[in-house]
Amino acid sequence: MTEPEPEATPEPGPKPWTIVTQVKSNRVVYFTDDPSYEPLMDGDWYYVSVFHEALPKGMTPRNCWRWRFTGGRFTDAGAPPGLPQAEKLLEANRKALRQILAEKIDTIRAPFAPSCRDGDTLRAMKREEARAFLAGNMPAGTALPLLEAVALARRCTLLEAAQFILAKDAEYRALLTESERFREQLARAIDAASTQARLLEVREWLLDSVYPELTQRFRLKLVDTEPLDLNQALDATQRTHEIARLKARLRELVNEARKPLHSDYIRNDDARRRKLRLAQLVATNRAAGRPAEAVPPGMGIDFDPLRIYAEARGLTLAEAADLLLRSAEVTEAILDQTERLKDRLLVRIEAVQSLNDAKTAAREAEEAFATKALPGAAPAPAG
Repeated sequence: MTEPEPEATPEPGPKPWTIVTQVKSNRVVYFTDDPSYEPLMDGDWYYVSVFHEALPKGMTPRNCWRWRFTGGRFTDAGAPPGLPQAEKLLEANRKALRQILAEKIDTIRAPFAPSCRDGDTLRAMKREEARAFLAGNMPAGTALPLLEAVALARRCTLLEAAQFILAKDAEYRALLTESERFREQLARAIDAASTQARLLEVREWLLDSVYPELTQRFRLKLVDTEPLDLNQALDATQRTHEIARLKARLRELVNEARKPLHSDYIRNDDARRRKLRLAQLVATNRAAGRPAEAVPPGMGIDFDPLRIYAEARGLTLAEAADLLLRSAEVTEAILDQTERLKDRLLVRIEAVQSLNDAKTAAREAEEAFATKALPGAAPAPAG
């Protein structure tokens, strides 16, 4: 009996290869047959594929960068063609001049560039508000928050703020237009230069001529030649916005004058009033010849807040009471005077009819709240 022949062992197939390529260029950056290899999962610049066939002959870890892997097949892109030495030098010099050109243009534009994020958007919004205000075709109640902010910060009228915004915008646009014209001319001259001699001419133009010329050219002086009649009556919308600006500035002046009275502690005013009541009681007792902590019959009064205040400052109870009462007088003087000024100036602001009126009201407010016009002593701390 013939024994059956054993089955033939199949030939092992090609190893499965892990191929890592760049997403945008399909360039092979790595490959391996290590089954335990796990690429990082947080990258978005590469793509990982599994290849079950033999790798191209001649592809090694040293030259895999020149191969492209697309659709399950490899393509040898070959080495980039080399440039003659003269062309390499020419291109290196072009690159240097392009860098110098970019630096010069950036230097010229830098003082006019927005200083904060989203500055271009805000400039456009300010420009829109300024144009709408000067056109005088705004519906009643139109808000102009950015224009009012400029006027408030510069302490000028809304008309002056609008003219300032548009003048700076015109200056900025002129600078961009002029600098871009030079940039286009020089960039084209650099790219078109086919000899070192021509590049040297462009370099001399760029270094010795262009920058001084641009510097002088960009010192623009925009003069608004339209005469202003400061006594001309404002229309209803302009008058509303001017009054709003003046009131906002008055609020700033009042708050600044009252700042010494403010505390960051929650309900500090309640605590201060309690100490003042105790201080008044101590002063009344002293005037009547009674002990400092004497209280009317049947009333329970805790003097601890005033006592602790005095001990913390090394004062007697009577001295602490005097200090608090004097500070209360200063506080009332500041409140009374700033309130009188505020009421008087609000009437003055409401009566504004022209730009001249607005300027006069603004000047009166600034002068009224000058430091010398207010009580100089600061209130005693009550904390």
